[in-house]
Amino acid sequence: MSSLKLTYSDVYLAVAKYLGIQGTPTGSDLTTVQDRTKRGYRRFLMPIDSSNGKMHQWKFLEKTTTMSVQSDTDTYNLPKGFSSFVTGFTYTTPTAANPVQKSLGFILQRKSQFSSGSTGYPRFFAIQNGDYDTINGQLYKVVFHPTPSANLDYYYTYVFTPPALVEDNDVFVGDALASDAILESCLAVAEFMKYDSPNASNPGVHAAEAERLTQALIGKDKRDGLVTNLGKITNEPSMSYTYSSVVLNQDGNQILPEL
Repeated sequence: MSSLKLTYSDVYLAVAKYLGIQGTPTGSDLTTVQDRTKRGYRRFLMPIDSSNGKMHQWKFLEKTTTMSVQSDTDTYNLPKGFSSFVTGFTYTTPTAANPVQKSLGFILQRKSQFSSGSTGYPRFFAIQNGDYDTINGQLYKVVFHPTPSANLDYYYTYVFTPPALVEDNDVFVGDALASDAILESCLAVAEFMKYDSPNASNPGVHAAEAERLTQALIGKDKRDGLVTNLGKITNEPSMSYTYSSVVLNQDGNQILPEL
């Protein structure tokens, strides 16, 4: 099935055309257009929200997953591409296993020193640097305290850094609406490198269009995150079905109803 989403080659060939490169780029020309494409893609992944001057976190870069912790083991590797936590760790039952609160690493270290050998349901966690390699970059791990005394499956949501696009048919993150913003972001980089003259008052055609599309997409991304539907579905006849709606503001805080 065809898709409206642009592929890696769709974008770098558009960059090549803008730079006046005829036909399919090869050699140094291919290196140039792919470099402009990757730079534009990175800019799109870390946009500044013009309404507050802060970096916007795309919802499509958030992933929910599970981590199985084992009794008597306190340190675990986080997924490749991990960037930051959106939520902490939660466990369905028993309630004594929740919540697991984030702690600064040095605080966790101090707690471990004063509570050597302590076990139980983890109450704190901290992120620590893991290994580094030239393919995946910096990796991270999480340390729990106290050390788990039982096998548990925790749920958590984190922000991931998408891998670099390599194959011509690789697609960019986000939906079809994001594709045009990514395309214009890459063309904006090519525009700047070609003329080396756009500035804040005269950003250039593609830079202005990239900004317009990105800000519109940020607005949509924020609106999509305003309402979260929560509920419980069960097939137990003795249990009732319950649903609730939680309304969040733009900062992710719950908006409480007026009494």
